[in-house]
Amino acid sequence: MELLKLESVSKSFGGVQAVHEVSLIQNKDEITAIIGPNGAGKTTVFNLISGIYQQDAGKIFFRGMDISELAPHRRCALGISRTFQNIRLFNNMTVLENVKVSYANHLTYNFFDEVFRTGKVKKEERELEERAFEYLKLLYLDVYASSYPGNLPYGIQRRLELARALLPEPNLLLLDEPAAGLNPSEIRELMEMILNLQHTKKLSIIIVEHHMELVMNICSRIHVLDFGKKIAEGTPKEVIENEKVLQAYLGDLGEVC
Repeated sequence: MELLKLESVSKSFGGVQAVHEVSLIQNKDEITAIIGPNGAGKTTVFNLISGIYQQDAGKIFFRGMDISELAPHRRCALGISRTFQNIRLFNNMTVLENVKVSYANHLTYNFFDEVFRTGKVKKEERELEERAFEYLKLLYLDVYASSYPGNLPYGIQRRLELARALLPEPNLLLLDEPAAGLNPSEIRELMEMILNLQHTKKLSIIIVEHHMELVMNICSRIHVLDFGKKIAEGTPKEVIENEKVLQAYLGDLGEVC
């Protein structure tokens, strides 16, 4: 059942220890969360898993393989995909094109094929467009296929980024603050959407999120960071009742209790 494993992973920036000896295990078909106060090191952990940062110490394993030194695009090819805290869409491309671009590394035609528009190019691009449109439908975005992201509401842009992360059909999906900027109705829709995706696509999902209602309602396990160190792990109930967590994160968790 083990999909991802971090063994005593550490990362420093200019002498500041952003992540210190963090270990965690993520199983298949599981939704978990990494929470903690601002500056706790949550997004840094995501950046280490996805390969944007290289750890100073420790190891990262995915599907039993040591990926500690692999580049981000190679980790993506293995089945790790993510969204970002700040939306990163291409505003000069349509919604459909934004989704399609996430699959570029998986296309197999070469420069010659592309120049002469061979049958291989036409076949792969037709199949890609069909796959991209399927994901737009899955997230109720198909009506916006020809629109440009900059003209769409913030909540729709968030959903588009999720569709783009899903197109490569990952085994592990990292969602960095997916509820940021959403209203209560949109957050409830997001919770249902994440649960549906996990069930239909058999995804393993890790969420970094400040919105505790979302975390407590859809996650089976929670990892808690504070000043770069892991201070707790457990079920939502266990985390809420953990004294160290309450001391570090009393305000937001108290609202859920």
